[in-house]
Amino acid sequence: MVYFLATVLKARMKQLSAATVRLLSSSQVITSVVSVVKELIENSLDARATSIDVKLENYGFDKIEVRDNGEGIKAIDAPVMAVKYYTSKISSHEDLENLTTYGFRGEALGSICCIAEVSITTKTAADNFSTQYVLDGGGHIISQKPSHLGQGTTVTALRLFKNLPVRKQFYSTAKKCKDEIKKIQDLLISYGILKPDVRIVFIHNKISYSIKRLFHPRNV
Repeated sequence: MVYFLATVLKARMKQLSAATVRLLSSSQVITSVVSVVKELIENSLDARATSIDVKLENYGFDKIEVRDNGEGIKAIDAPVMAVKYYTSKISSHEDLENLTTYGFRGEALGSICCIAEVSITTKTAADNFSTQYVLDGGGHIISQKPSHLGQGTTVTALRLFKNLPVRKQFYSTAKKCKDEIKKIQDLLISYGILKPDVRIVFIHNKISYSIKRLFHPRNV
């Protein structure tokens, strides 16, 4: 009788897989194209970049690329640079009281990796050449090769929301896509005001917008 009841009354609650947990948490951190741009821009500013290029293709769904001339990522840190909750900004909760950086949680890159195809190319002043790292959904390196880029870091995200069809469907109308571009422009203008010594350029579908002349596009 006990066996019969145990068979009939099977538990309905199950523990989610690690991959599902990563996807759900990432979708809370990265909710839009503009949130990807925001996180990557702030990483660049934290790296003391003086020049930042933001490039989008198809409103960011095909490609988002943020390139800077900042300090770059040391090779010793590369294996965990996009793994969630690894960060160079703080070492304990006590550091939060004296925080001077934009980011500190160690969530952004890992969250982007979970919902897009991500590669990172980086070079520090001490490196002889830059290295391109291709990452998996957990932020771990799956391949790497030398690159020709100069000092700084370039983060490229392809096929954003590839595994979140409902989120991608939200941007199914031209109006919503154009609204997102406007939000990105406004975001970059705000950083341009806060950081007047930083050169910021925004490119969407080969149309370039200088932050200082954002409403005067020119073909590139």
